[in-house]
Amino acid sequence: MLAAKAQYSLGNARKYFEEHLRVGDYYTEGQQVLGQWYGQGAEKLGLSGTTRGAEFLRLCENLHPQTGERLTLRNKTTRMEVGQDGEEHQSPNRRVFYDFTFSPPKSVSVAALAGGDGRIGEAHDRAVATALNQLQPLAATRVRKNGQCTDRTTSNIVAAVFRHDASRALDPHLHSHCIVFNATFDAVEKQWKALQNHDMLVAQKFIENVYYHELARELREFGYAIENKPRGDFEIQGKSQALIEKFSKRHREIDQKTKELLAKEPEKAKENIAAIRENIAHRERPPKVRDLALSRLQGLWENQLSAPERDSLRKLRVNEPPIVHTPATVAEKAVTWAEEHLFERRSLVNEHDIWRHALEHARGENISLADIQAVTRERGYIRDQNKPGRVTIREHLQREWAIVCAAKDGHFKFAPFQSEYRSNNRQLDDEQRRAVEGIMTSRGFVTLFRGGAGTGKSFTLREVQRELQKTGRFVQVVAPQRQQVLDLESAGFDHVETVSGLLARRQLPRDAVLLVDEAGQIGGKQMHALLALAEDNHARVILSGDTRQHGAVEASDALRAIEKYSGLEPVELTNIRRQNPALARSLKEREQIKEYRQAVTEARDGKLPESFARLERMGAITQCSVAEQHEQLTERYLQLAKEHEPTVIVSQSWNEIHKVNEAVREALKRETLVDDKETVVAAFQPVDMTDAQKRDTRSYDENTVLVFNRDARGFKAGDSARLHSLTDTHLVVENENRVVPIAFKYLNKVTVCQQREMALAAGDRLQLKANGRSMENKKLANGELVTVKSLSSDGRIALADGRTLDKNFRQFVRGYAVTSYASQGKSVNHVLFCDSAGKGATNNQQWYVTISRGKKGIQIFTMDKEQLRDNIRRSGDRPLALDVAPRLKDSRTVAVRRIQGFLRERAMKHAAQTQRVSNSLGVGR
Repeated sequence: MLAAKAQYSLGNARKYFEEHLRVGDYYTEGQQVLGQWYGQGAEKLGLSGTTRGAEFLRLCENLHPQTGERLTLRNKTTRMEVGQDGEEHQSPNRRVFYDFTFSPPKSVSVAALAGGDGRIGEAHDRAVATALNQLQPLAATRVRKNGQCTDRTTSNIVAAVFRHDASRALDPHLHSHCIVFNATFDAVEKQWKALQNHDMLVAQKFIENVYYHELARELREFGYAIENKPRGDFEIQGKSQALIEKFSKRHREIDQKTKELLAKEPEKAKENIAAIRENIAHRERPPKVRDLALSRLQGLWENQLSAPERDSLRKLRVNEPPIVHTPATVAEKAVTWAEEHLFERRSLVNEHDIWRHALEHARGENISLADIQAVTRERGYIRDQNKPGRVTIREHLQREWAIVCAAKDGHFKFAPFQSEYRSNNRQLDDEQRRAVEGIMTSRGFVTLFRGGAGTGKSFTLREVQRELQKTGRFVQVVAPQRQQVLDLESAGFDHVETVSGLLARRQLPRDAVLLVDEAGQIGGKQMHALLALAEDNHARVILSGDTRQHGAVEASDALRAIEKYSGLEPVELTNIRRQNPALARSLKEREQIKEYRQAVTEARDGKLPESFARLERMGAITQCSVAEQHEQLTERYLQLAKEHEPTVIVSQSWNEIHKVNEAVREALKRETLVDDKETVVAAFQPVDMTDAQKRDTRSYDENTVLVFNRDARGFKAGDSARLHSLTDTHLVVENENRVVPIAFKYLNKVTVCQQREMALAAGDRLQLKANGRSMENKKLANGELVTVKSLSSDGRIALADGRTLDKNFRQFVRGYAVTSYASQGKSVNHVLFCDSAGKGATNNQQWYVTISRGKKGIQIFTMDKEQLRDNIRRSGDRPLALDVAPRLKDSRTVAVRRIQGFLRERAMKHAAQTQRVSNSLGVGR
């Protein structure tokens, strides 16, 4: 693995070097680990070969290692900062260096050190060097001169690499620390400056996979077989798990210390266990062992091995040369797999992500990163001119452009649905009446209807459907998800189905109106198909949605592309009706709801700091420790449950959601709101996978279950099976002695799940994770929240709403806490937001959706207000393929010519490149 950690303290940096880096975790008097200088920056400073202590320590102090002069401009090591106690404290202000630590899987360390295969250590060194050669070009520095606020790539680092062979518990633990100093040379400004490591951290998984691939490739050449794991790493095939455990004493020590701490302080079980383990590892390190050379260590490891264990280590080397495939063919297949995986969900990707996934897919094969890069160079990607490392493909650009053109070309193409229409429905307010009138008098092939969260879109659209039906038109209503379909039917809509259902049957009456709800959650492929179906049947389309909320799962946020590039003006609702002061039971609550509504309005309008500050003034944001967070949230949830107030908890990550769900359930059991008589069931929890991942054996383990969401090859919807094998064209599944091949084209009918035991009781709340039918033949919807009424001995689960899940419906998770994506479209009285402090999962869309779910109030529980305040300012918008195409001008003719010329040029280049690849492979000769 590759772990990265910043060192802020100069004192700790010195101590880390003296007591760890250059002596490892064991040492003999007078013997030191010899670090090696690395990097073009190091060369520029006159550093090469063995790392000397004086030079290393001078760099820690931000001094030139040769002259002793100050190196970079910034030298202040501390700053004054107000802490949670309201007092000022000194805080580290300068990063001294970054520690990038490369570690192989445990089985590799055991084979290298306990097994005595010295070739593996050398292979590890070469793999680290290859990975660093990819890390260095990502080095950058900030540019702030003349009012600029950008980063400039410098592609040089000053680094020292130290290889260690043992853990503090003296177990075999091969690893290398690459210490990258906070300095890089800016060739433009001709001076040393602080290192900007953002791109290095973004590409961390790519760098890790370069290391893994190079190491695995050499291991195979040595005669070891490689077994890739679902978690993303690998092990040596045939390893003894007992032997791995024997040489994992430090891991077990930390496990034991963690258990002891949790037994002593059980409230800490709600905290981040990984962080607790890391803290214990650093705080309770055993003292280093003196006078112990590596040769003695190897003797100690040898003495711990039984005869069968020695034999098992020898047998890991099969000494059979691996099957050698043509590098170009392997690289081509690996890149194709990576493209299918990434471009299924994203229009624009970092090219190094393609390299990363291609390397992971072909790990250990006889190809190099250069082979992978040679294939991507010939791919004809369309590059972002501002950031050439970001690429898209012609398919996405053409589809997005076709969607925009369909909307733009259809402007004023039709007569109004009803000329001079005026609404006389007194149930609508003035804004809603104007919206209905705007839609009824629109003349475009596509009409946009935009409304923020809680503005009453559905109520207005129901009036639109009624008025259109009065004109004799058939109105087909569609929505992306089954849950949304059920909600629309409950609201009184007719002829409602899912988008995928309509596209599967491809039937639409001529001159119909296609009314699309939650259009912002529809990706490019489905939107293109919907518009094509409408055009084929001379139908018109009304797209209702809000691009400020969560977008599509599949690639291309199609509604945003139309809004951004078609020039169409939406009919819009802006008045928020969900947070209605009339719901209040007191004057104080009335004022709170008014303020709450204003905070939601500010979030919708992009005024994120103002929205946060308003909720903070209201007392809706509680800062608490990790231990207090779940306790306070659970206490508030219980209070609302006793008051019979509909409430949903929202968090950003599934890891946090599972913890919250268990904490809330335990509290409900103590209050007898959930029965203490439990039944354990085998629940199937869906694993989010692309079709490419479903075709990859690494995605499956012994707990994987395949559940059919539609009938296929003799299996009924709801049936489950296990993976038997994979071929180049089929997924072969096994069920009750039946072995059936499932063609890859039917992968969308299969959901990959992990089987987990779950205790259920009356009163439990579940979130369904699949569509289906109850035993009463009523619809069940993915994402629906239901309450357990009772459980039968034959496996049936009776729900409080009268429906019953049969014994085969097991796709559910606990439903007290959900993701913000799952909460979108839901409306409850109160929202509780449990902030997991995950920067990557928090952005403006997540904030807006989360805080807008409640009618009466919201309460936010966070460990770091300032971090949350900063995180919500991040944009959640995914870039479109059109964003990297030539700018679209006002003149459509000019725009068409520019795009078509751009695509034609790319197509010609791609054809030429494809021919060169074919020639090199001998195809077509």
